[in-house]
Amino acid sequence: MQNKECLASIVIPVRDRTDLLKRCLASIRNQDYPAEKFDIIVCDDGSVSDIDAAMEIQKSPHPKITYVCQERLGPAAARNLGVRESSAPFILFIDSDVVADKGLVRNLVSALLNNQDWAGAEACLLPIDGCSSPLWEAPAAPAGGRYHTAAIAYRRQALRAAGGLDETFLLAACEDVELAARILPIGQIGFVSEAKVYHPRRKVNLRNRWRSRLHWKYILILAERYGFLAFPERKLGRFCRLRIAWSAVVALPIGRLLRALSWLKHNPPGAILACLYALFDVVCGLSALPDILFSAIPERKDYLRESSIQSGHSMNKMRLDYPI
Repeated sequence: MQNKECLASIVIPVRDRTDLLKRCLASIRNQDYPAEKFDIIVCDDGSVSDIDAAMEIQKSPHPKITYVCQERLGPAAARNLGVRESSAPFILFIDSDVVADKGLVRNLVSALLNNQDWAGAEACLLPIDGCSSPLWEAPAAPAGGRYHTAAIAYRRQALRAAGGLDETFLLAACEDVELAARILPIGQIGFVSEAKVYHPRRKVNLRNRWRSRLHWKYILILAERYGFLAFPERKLGRFCRLRIAWSAVVALPIGRLLRALSWLKHNPPGAILACLYALFDVVCGLSALPDILFSAIPERKDYLRESSIQSGHSMNKMRLDYPI
């Protein structure tokens, strides 16, 4: 049974990446918030490595870790699994590869306690070691408004009213913004600049650029359902599929090409390589056109109701009283 004093559950989806998960859990261990007021739910999305090794027992007081696992269904389904496991009034989503500032939990919980009209509280997301090169990229939200589930807290009742995260979003792409689009009509998602997390940068290469072409079908779902391009402030009018196609094939590659050219004086070899990646983005955009122009928009379900949980989901649960 969950501690009655527990105000927040930290839900961490993970697939493999045990070293990064260890670092993430270590940063949570160092929070300046009473340990009895929050717990941790690690949601394993079909890992092949030994995730249990990342939760080594250390002799320090800390909230209980609950470990749950499922077959490989994607991060949205893994987060929903964590929400169903929790009974705390606040759910704090963080990614398994981030490093949390010691005041993260305190600041997000305090923001929700002090702003009863807020449905959620968004943390400040910053790249580790900065993000000053077109050859490196990392998600960032230094001023909020991006709603990354890398670090955001929601009221449980708001998540239930929204129906959880859309599990048809199989990749870590746009599922967090889709959730925010459903929660914003319920209540404000405030930005808490004092709550900080740090996300590792990733090196740009042909493989991850080619994989990112799959994101366009999720951007299309956002546009068709809510009328915006990727983020709520980018409103779309008519012909949204054509506008998304233009963004994929023309606007995004040109933007990245201009950024690469601006780097020419600082790092000519790197800038040239980044220009080639920008040209490759045109190929990626063209390959995404069938999805953008012709794919059907899936029905939005309520994923937090028992009746909507697919019987085919394979889920095992272990309760581990691990101080980390």
